[in-house]
Amino acid sequence: MSPEQAQRRPSRFLIILNRIVQFCTLGFLGEWAFYGVFRCPFVVPFISCQNCPILTCPGRVAHTFWGVWAAWLGILLLFGRAFCGWFCPGGLVSRLLSKSPLTKKDLHPEAVTSFSYVKYFSLLCCILVYFFLNQPRANVPIRIGEFWPAVLQTYQYASDLWLFRSGLLLLLLACSCLVAMSWCRFACPMGGLLELCKRFSLFRFVKTEACTDCSACRRACYMHTRPDEKNCTNCGDCVSSCPVNCITLRSRFK
Repeated sequence: MSPEQAQRRPSRFLIILNRIVQFCTLGFLGEWAFYGVFRCPFVVPFISCQNCPILTCPGRVAHTFWGVWAAWLGILLLFGRAFCGWFCPGGLVSRLLSKSPLTKKDLHPEAVTSFSYVKYFSLLCCILVYFFLNQPRANVPIRIGEFWPAVLQTYQYASDLWLFRSGLLLLLLACSCLVAMSWCRFACPMGGLLELCKRFSLFRFVKTEACTDCSACRRACYMHTRPDEKNCTNCGDCVSSCPVNCITLRSRFK
């Protein structure tokens, strides 16, 4: 077996492991994510769960809420934006939507640069709503009933602010059918926060000095980026794509 083949075998295993973890996480966090999008009475979901009147939401369970947020912080400190690439249900849905035959190869580089700031604007809006508008309840919390009938009632009685928030979120997520990973790359406020903080993580995939700038890693990346650059989620998909095996996981102290 050649050195290149030996390198690619564990790299492909990393890709398989990534997909398994994503789908397992969808089973664990998917219901909470759906509640946040379709039934959460707050404008900013996932952060006021302990005060939520919807008792059936998984976020109401204290060890789930605090455990997930502790895990999210631990992942950030260790591997930067890896939550997006390994654990986020929204990221997996966006990735599946990006398989649409309507999906374009990518936007013009200047457009990518411009749109990349939208997620920071989304993050700022969430901060303003939470701290300056006191995280308002913007719909009537439907406490009981089957999920989808309750979702319909939620939309029927929600305020315009909640409808705007939810409609915009679903629209931007659906845009991944046209522009690959548009929600994760350009609009997700959580992605914006992780992008700002990932520079402080202990480990990250990087390109070594052997890199020839062939951009094979960018073509293999579902986020259309390169290791340790903007929107890199440390998923490891790019490792097996490199023809010179120059992508490696490295500590920031090296």
